Amino acid sequence: MLKSKNVKISSVAFDVCDNCSIFAEIFFGKNSLSMKHLLHNIRTCFLLLLLIATTLPLMAQKSGNKPFTVVIDAGHGGVDPGAPGRKSKEKDINFKVSNLLGDMIKEAYPEVKVIYTRTTDVKIPLARRADIANKANANLFISIHSNASKNRNANGCQTFTLGAGSDAEAKAAAMYENEVILSEENFEETYKGFDPRSSESYIIFELMRSHDMEMSVKLAEMVQNGMLGTTSLADRGVSSAGFLVLHRTVMPSILVELGFISNSKDENLISSKDGQEKLAKGIFNGFAEYYELYGKSKENKAGNKENKASGKKSEDVPQKAASTPASNKPVFKIQIMTSDSKLKSNDKRLKGLDADYYTENGVYKYTYGESENYNEITKLKKQISDKFKDAFIIAFLNGEKINTGKAIEMFKKQTGAK
Repeated sequence: MLKSKNVKISSVAFDVCDNCSIFAEIFFGKNSLSMKHLLHNIRTCFLLLLLIATTLPLMAQKSGNKPFTVVIDAGHGGVDPGAPGRKSKEKDINFKVSNLLGDMIKEAYPEVKVIYTRTTDVKIPLARRADIANKANANLFISIHSNASKNRNANGCQTFTLGAGSDAEAKAAAMYENEVILSEENFEETYKGFDPRSSESYIIFELMRSHDMEMSVKLAEMVQNGMLGTTSLADRGVSSAGFLVLHRTVMPSILVELGFISNSKDENLISSKDGQEKLAKGIFNGFAEYYELYGKSKENKAGNKENKASGKKSEDVPQKAASTPASNKPVFKIQIMTSDSKLKSNDKRLKGLDADYYTENGVYKYTYGESENYNEITKLKKQISDKFKDAFIIAFLNGEKINTGKAIEMFKKQTGAK
């Protein structure tokens, strides 16, 4: 019943849109500039109305006693290999990390339902990927991709939410990923004239704001920090861009770019078994933090929260080398590097810095500096940027690693800083 209503709404909306287009041509003339502007505005408005009309019924279905559901989308597949690397294909990397992530969620949270958009090496249209999540009434949608650039020096991991594009690079990334629809049959009809190569097509994303988008940003920040915590990848941050696969979903959704397959160092990491496990673990840690805060039922929260909150076994919980006095204030540090083994204090790789360390997932993570003042640690990070250009800020509360974004918010509230 719901499906037939949505189809009817879609049909009526586009019939009205077509009739308005005919009227505009008659009134203004087929080639007039005013007519072209009017047609563009009509189309944008009706696309927004269609989105609202078709998603509200689905959103209403999300209440009730249904399991928390996450849809994991392995980007590309089949005849669509994604971005090519020197020794690997994007579709394979995305698929392996997606499966590892799903396995981790199932093991740590058996009450969570995990759905994959593809379980084999097959091409799935972008619209179909979103439909899988929508029909499942999923709570989260996580799309896994690997980045690429003509600039071979471009590197690092990045997490995206839906938006008009926070910068030129973000817009370019979305355009690249969206161009896959050009190889789909009847793509013009399926995506209602959306042209992934035209910047005008992305104007619609500037008008979209919702609670789901706010929650998407929270999830994106947690996942980004999770990947930084388990790998040595550079931090490209959280950005927004007009990804079609996110646009069509009706739940908090993110698109993860694991690293640059076009960069030799990144490719070595994201194509290796060890690197893929660390990336999946990082994304999982972000998911777990989100789930504990916003998704877990009261019954399930009564379980072993200490170990399960981050999906770690007791021996995997981050340990600090030195204790931190109990405090309600977060402590900021600069993470400068990671190592599979413990380093001596005079190790050349530390470049003369008096570094501390903590362990996480069997990896030694070295930090420099320590302050409850976020501004001071930011200045210190700039001072060592010539030695460790990929260093980034992390945060602890009473010896436990916490989300850096949340720590910054705590610092601002406690100090009144802006």
